Amino acid sequence: MSERSRTRRRESRWSRSRSRSPVRSSKWDSAADGGGGGDDPVARMAALQQQQLLMQQQHQALLMQQQAQAAAAQAAAIAQATTISQQPPANEMALDAPPTPGNKKQRELYIGNLAVGIVHGEMLRELFNAVLGHMVPDPVATPPVLEVKQDPTGRGRFAFIELRTAALALAALQLDKQLDLCGRAMNIGRPKGYVDPPQFAQQNKLSMAQMFAAQLSGGPSNCVLIEGLANVQTMRNEDEKRELYDEVYAEGSRFGSVSGLAIPTAPPHIPPDQPSPVILRYSSVPAAEKCKAAMDGRQFDDNTLKASFVAEPDFYKAYHGDWFPQQ
Repeated sequence: MSERSRTRRRESRWSRSRSRSPVRSSKWDSAADGGGGGDDPVARMAALQQQQLLMQQQHQALLMQQQAQAAAAQAAAIAQATTISQQPPANEMALDAPPTPGNKKQRELYIGNLAVGIVHGEMLRELFNAVLGHMVPDPVATPPVLEVKQDPTGRGRFAFIELRTAALALAALQLDKQLDLCGRAMNIGRPKGYVDPPQFAQQNKLSMAQMFAAQLSGGPSNCVLIEGLANVQTMRNEDEKRELYDEVYAEGSRFGSVSGLAIPTAPPHIPPDQPSPVILRYSSVPAAEKCKAAMDGRQFDDNTLKASFVAEPDFYKAYHGDWFPQQ
């Protein structure tokens, strides 16, 4: 199938509730030609004076911007110094406190039941960065995982991960035995000998557990399951699968930043006419909510779509090829 025909096919398969925006002209209007002034010396002088005035205004604005940036940097430095000198030691035990040697125990987790000889540290880093990435302001500049230490015996049955905040560690604990890697449910817990400090109030733990329980029970999350796009037989064709991937990614990007898309491979025993699930992972929950609202009940290739929220562990299972059960 040629690229042109694929493009036409993509445009025709999606139904839209709103008409497309009119095509904009690709040419400049006549004002861009600089006409109208001619060789009139008075007009040239006026244009020159106006240009000089504009340059002066731009220069003044640049100076003001530089002064404002310098003042902001100075204020931030003073505030940071004041915080460091006046902040009581107990504050480093806050759930969202930045990483320090004093709160490392609260940020460290044990990861067990790993596939021996298969799972390595970089896989764990990538997985937990992806699962917890929506809980940090910038998952690229400040990823959730700071360090991964594997089994010192060299057998690779367990590992320790150090997270950026205690809140991230509490969130990861909710995924104990619910997050699969290479076909094995991981044990996620505190390192041996860990004792909760008194600064970790019980209500903080409960609120974090309730948040993840809502995701795991189908509440709003940043992952959207879409059913009805294609059946299993169609998705067993790699060309069709790639084309659908591109179409859904492009359409899903209309609602927000798409950080992942999973089309799991159906096992041989799955009937060929069964719908093949597709899961979109967004960088934020609001974007996922827009996607769900737009996709649920929409027509695609004469099929009515069904959209629902799923938890991030389900997305990563599907992303690694595990079949997703139909809801």
